[in-house]
Amino acid sequence: MKEPYRKISDNNWLVTVQEQGENKELVIQFPPDAINQMGWDEGDTLIWEEIDGGQSFKLTKKETNEIKI
Repeated sequence: MKEPYRKISDNNWLVTVQEQGENKELVIQFPPDAINQMGWDEGDTLIWEEIDGGQSFKLTKKETNEIKI
């Protein structure tokens, strides 16, 4: 199996999309350092943005306007 990710530079990672299980669901395993650097937490909603005509993609955390009382 191919490595799930490789650090390119301080702010860039090469992440491999992998097939999981019998149904071959596609998954991405994020590097723990990248998750920490981005300020992401388990359960966060991420926005998948195609750039360069589908040659690469950008993920950003969806900000919520939640008001806690």
